[in-house]
Amino acid sequence: MALPFLLMALLGQVPLAVREIPQKSPPPPKTTPAAKSLSDPKGQPPPSIPKLKSLIEAAENAIKDEGNEDWDLASDRCDEAELLIAAWPDALLKEPQVPALLDRLRQVQKQLDEDDAETTVQSDPGLMVTEEVVTLSGEDLRAERERVKAAEQGAVFDFPIDLNDKVLSMVRTLTTEKRGFMENALSRASQWMPMIRQVFAEEGIPQDLAYLAVIESGFRNEARSHAAAVGMWQFIRSTGRIYGLNGNAWVEERRDPVKATRAAARYLKRLREVSGDWYLALAGYNAGPLTPERAIQALGTRNFWDIYRSRFLRNETKNYVPSLCAAILVGRFPERYGLNAVQLRPYVFESVDIERQTSLTVIARYAGTDVATLRELNPELLRATTPPGRYTLRVPPNMAVPTARALAKLPSQQLLDFKSYVIRRGDTLSKVASRFKVTEEDLLATNSLSRSQFRQGRRIQVPPPAAIPIDDRDLMTKAEHAKVLSDQPLPPLPSLPGDSAAKPPTAPTPAPPKTSETLSTSAVPRFYQVQPGDTLASIARAFSVALPEMERLNPEGLKGLKPGESVHLPDASAPQTHAAAPVRLKVAQVHSVKRKETLFSIATRYGVSAAQLRNWNHLRSNRVGVGQRLKVSGD
Repeated sequence: MALPFLLMALLGQVPLAVREIPQKSPPPPKTTPAAKSLSDPKGQPPPSIPKLKSLIEAAENAIKDEGNEDWDLASDRCDEAELLIAAWPDALLKEPQVPALLDRLRQVQKQLDEDDAETTVQSDPGLMVTEEVVTLSGEDLRAERERVKAAEQGAVFDFPIDLNDKVLSMVRTLTTEKRGFMENALSRASQWMPMIRQVFAEEGIPQDLAYLAVIESGFRNEARSHAAAVGMWQFIRSTGRIYGLNGNAWVEERRDPVKATRAAARYLKRLREVSGDWYLALAGYNAGPLTPERAIQALGTRNFWDIYRSRFLRNETKNYVPSLCAAILVGRFPERYGLNAVQLRPYVFESVDIERQTSLTVIARYAGTDVATLRELNPELLRATTPPGRYTLRVPPNMAVPTARALAKLPSQQLLDFKSYVIRRGDTLSKVASRFKVTEEDLLATNSLSRSQFRQGRRIQVPPPAAIPIDDRDLMTKAEHAKVLSDQPLPPLPSLPGDSAAKPPTAPTPAPPKTSETLSTSAVPRFYQVQPGDTLASIARAFSVALPEMERLNPEGLKGLKPGESVHLPDASAPQTHAAAPVRLKVAQVHSVKRKETLFSIATRYGVSAAQLRNWNHLRSNRVGVGQRLKVSGD
């Protein structure tokens, strides 16, 4: 039986502050000397150039017929082309035919990017602002700044907020043009906020990040975007599975408020660990982790506002961080901005273990409620029934014990109110399962049959149709899923090598407010043994230490590090941004790329950065192909 969620105290709060944004110019582009032609005496190009041309033509043909585009095929051919080019020497890239081919490849990739951008528009909108936001200036900006300061007077926040013109403009938008949306979203938020704050506190991330759900879905569990992102936190299928959110013909865990909130907290925490900055982590949450990394590599800066002013982010991603900052400011004190948010009853429940597949109609009869309430408590359920086998169901408070006792007394034939179907001549298990949109395994489990028992003339029970459309990929067998999905939940980070007193790694804790007081730096440094591929910068990121501090403690490391050497780390008692926890894992030295894997997911799995993988494998881009073998260490 699960106790109701309780509201926990805020942790690690910092005061609202304005941060100065330094300007930084991108580094000048590198130039390479001209190369000699590699064509043979008869003028025939090297064989790899026709291969590139055929891949580009295949990608172009896949998307040239409007209404019959095969975007997946075009993407695959582009990936193969990128993989082919990555192995070319500079001389081959200078061949006369190549620039025109590369231009055609970029045009196809641009069309793919535009298609991706179109499909990310919300069908059940949150606060995804895709157009340019007109920023306030002059007297309007000064007036809005004074209004916000007055509304937030005495407040503390555990998420850093830059009170600049972009954020102030979004505050104005949320309280004027988007006023109705904000009132509805914050009314729904009152139901979920105690649970979300508790989960975020347990995971060690800023609790003010709870207002990210305003932007993503407006706090709707049923939200679904054109890009098939689902739930309050808008997980796409692959990322959801990495963080433990599964789906089949019976349940969609991305719609579960508790499970999805836990997954969102862990995903945000991981992005923060990799990027080193909350604003960059949020840009990665919106646009994919590689988007801010590409911008960082190109611009030579990790300042979000420098990247904001560049061409590397879409408008939606540029507006994402200001929108969250504004949502936090308005969401914490809506009444001070003149908004009327209705307070709903918090999400509370008890849990009961259902031993066998049971209709929600039957359960509602003994739980003292109705089917609509059970669906509201269990939004991950796609049908008016629990899945085959054992399932933990949420019921209204104080109803778990009587419900369990009543269901235990019911005979099996009274647990379901399914329709019957008699297997006809020509029916196969596959055909029947496809007809009723369930998997073969689930159809057999519902009727306690083996495959050999599925025969003509047998009467079977057919579960009710799903309340929402079920993706065909959710109807795959486990073996089929194993073939197309290789991403697994991320392993826990290891303790310091040789540190017998090290505790299990914990979630990062938000930084405490900085004060003008001078902090002591007389603590004795710790040591870390250098592993292959380590640099001062990678070690600083791994232990959440400022790079200048690492350089001060290890001036000899500026010339490079050798495996086995020891570097100094600040003492654990010294002030740090996060609790120290190394991210390097002991793994195999070579990885074979599988379907659905990206350079970022591979880098995350092995505790390295995508930039390191590109360097070690001489890659010109972040694209990788199925079967490609990558070095995952600097050995």
